[in-house]
Amino acid sequence: MARWFDHTIVETGRLPLFFLLVAFVLTFLFIRFSVRMIRAEVSWWPGNVTPGGVHMHHEFFGVLLMLISGFSFVALANYETPIANCVLASVFGIGCALVLDEFALILHLRDVYWEEEGRSSIDAVFVAIGIGLLFLMGLRPIGFGEFDEYRDAGDNLTRVVVLVALAIVVALAIITMLKGKLWTGLVGLFITPLLFFGALRIARPHSPWARWRYATRPAKMAKARRREQRYREPVVRWKIVVQELVAGRFGVPEPTSPSRAVTEVATAAVSESGAVSPSAPGRIAAAVRWRRTRRELRREPPWRLPTAMVVVAVVAGLVAVALDDSFGTYDLDAGTTATLLGVIAGAMATLTGLVFTAVTLAMQFGASQISVRVIPMLQQDRVMRAAIGLFLSTFAFTVIVAVDLATVADQEAAPVISTTIAIMLTLISTFMFIVLVGKVGSILNSSQLLRWIESEGRAAVYRLYPDDDVAGPVRHAVGDGADDDARPVSLVVTLRDTPTRGRVLLAIDLARIQRLAIRWQVRVDLLVGIGDYVPHNAGVFEIVGDHRDVRVHQLLSCLLFGDTHRPSVSPAAALQAISDIALKALSPAINDPSRAVQALDHCEDLLLLLAPRVRADEQNSALTLIGGYRRTWGDYVGIGTDQIRQYGEGSMQVQRRLRALLQTLSEQCPEDQQEPLRERLTALDVARDREWVTPLDRRLAEAADRQGYGSEAGRIRHRRLRINTQATD
Repeated sequence: MARWFDHTIVETGRLPLFFLLVAFVLTFLFIRFSVRMIRAEVSWWPGNVTPGGVHMHHEFFGVLLMLISGFSFVALANYETPIANCVLASVFGIGCALVLDEFALILHLRDVYWEEEGRSSIDAVFVAIGIGLLFLMGLRPIGFGEFDEYRDAGDNLTRVVVLVALAIVVALAIITMLKGKLWTGLVGLFITPLLFFGALRIARPHSPWARWRYATRPAKMAKARRREQRYREPVVRWKIVVQELVAGRFGVPEPTSPSRAVTEVATAAVSESGAVSPSAPGRIAAAVRWRRTRRELRREPPWRLPTAMVVVAVVAGLVAVALDDSFGTYDLDAGTTATLLGVIAGAMATLTGLVFTAVTLAMQFGASQISVRVIPMLQQDRVMRAAIGLFLSTFAFTVIVAVDLATVADQEAAPVISTTIAIMLTLISTFMFIVLVGKVGSILNSSQLLRWIESEGRAAVYRLYPDDDVAGPVRHAVGDGADDDARPVSLVVTLRDTPTRGRVLLAIDLARIQRLAIRWQVRVDLLVGIGDYVPHNAGVFEIVGDHRDVRVHQLLSCLLFGDTHRPSVSPAAALQAISDIALKALSPAINDPSRAVQALDHCEDLLLLLAPRVRADEQNSALTLIGGYRRTWGDYVGIGTDQIRQYGEGSMQVQRRLRALLQTLSEQCPEDQQEPLRERLTALDVARDREWVTPLDRRLAEAADRQGYGSEAGRIRHRRLRINTQATD
């Protein structure tokens, strides 16, 4: 490997390019890790750079590094500086990574980092890495070699041939790009045969070439769309899966909507036969998403991380003792070291007991004063488990070193390596204890708890409803119609075996159920929903059709069970958890309407996020052979508001905030989602007339106020600010 690197990279003068590419890749991975930590609101990770309240994007620092390194390259161009070239190439690579990571911001002139348009940044980074690798391999883009041949040509005829060949290849590259095949065109600049392949093949349906050439040729356009859906969309979904692994989650897009001609043909087919052929999502991409869902919803036992850390500490202690024995590093005073190790071990044992006591008291206080949701939050928090694991690991490591000092080592001296590691672990444990105290305090803050529940609910919304745009016509399921109830039920699948992780349904692999239904030529109706407790021998599936080919174990493997319906499982669980916190705040023992208003703030945010996605899912679903799995818009509105409305009838502050929530939803939801909102506004009016007798109280109660008691008139109206500019002595 060293010989190949020296021969291929160093001797060919491509060492600065190698440093540039390595710095580019490492910087991109680091900055993506950093922004994902910031997005996850990890408390111990440094946040955004905001001097004076101005958010400085990392693209700003990238431009500065590119300017500095570029100017330095020009200044040193006439000098032989191999080391400086490698250093400046690394700095330039760092700057390029910081700039291209926010390429979408430069392209759209707005912050679309985590939106759909943000994918262009990842594409730009992948293109830069691909081109850098081609240059590093010694390949040159078109023009470099041809110009060398043009310069070295002996006669004019050879030069003309070179120019004609160059013009042909450039024309092929332009045609390939216009056909929407960017990767083929870019790589084809280095590998010319790819340009012939890209220029001769049919264009992509949304490319400029297709708009110019296929507008009057519907057969060509239909062929282009079929090839796009059959070949390219699975590749794009896999590319997005890779992007998510590296850069964070953007979501796997649904297949593109059919063209006008294809839609007309499909509509005609529906009118003639009454049904369309069902389709199944991509098998590989759906399997990857299902595995990721199972991983996200699987609860990690609280003991696993501390146990693993203790095991690592024991192994590290044995290794450190062996290193001390091998190198003879026994230079410290044995008596003093033994005393020090005893103090460290005792302190760690005391600290671990203190943490257990503090966490237990925090659970008791949080469950009684805020919500029982505090308990799983404390159990699943990584800082809690890491702190306990670190304290116990330091204790175990110190005990091993002390035992070695007492039994094996020379009594006149103590080991240096083991003692140094023990002291370092003690210092790290001290800082971890400070972090732990702050973490416990933040969790017991109701605002922090509500924000955590909302973030979990948002993740569930993005997982269950990945797209909020209505794309394409409404698709009808095979067999849907008035005669569905007349069809015999062939099979009811029941849950007999007890799931190992509990009986609460956490997730459903709908994509696989759709494929199984197509294979067996049946329709599958779910009899349970996400969050339901499924008792023994209860029905979970209803099979309509010939069930001879149905494999029950394959259907049951599409269900994921757990022990509780927590906010990360579904939006309904998040809304329910927020509602529980509001009910606890409105109880006579607590009597804190302001906390209930905070809960309604987060309910409103989740409902506004859900509204367009639920509507899109109801109108456009590819799961045509599955029924009974959807929650309606009215379900979510009821879960998020009904309990608070009923329990908070005696609180004018809650009623005013709830009215503002419903009016905001009414303003942003279309007509087909208005009925649940109108019913609840009418219920608020009835409660107002029943609870408040005096005209003043009735007028105050009917005002919509986002802060509860923010203004007597309700919503604050913006007024002009008048400043007295009259000069004074």
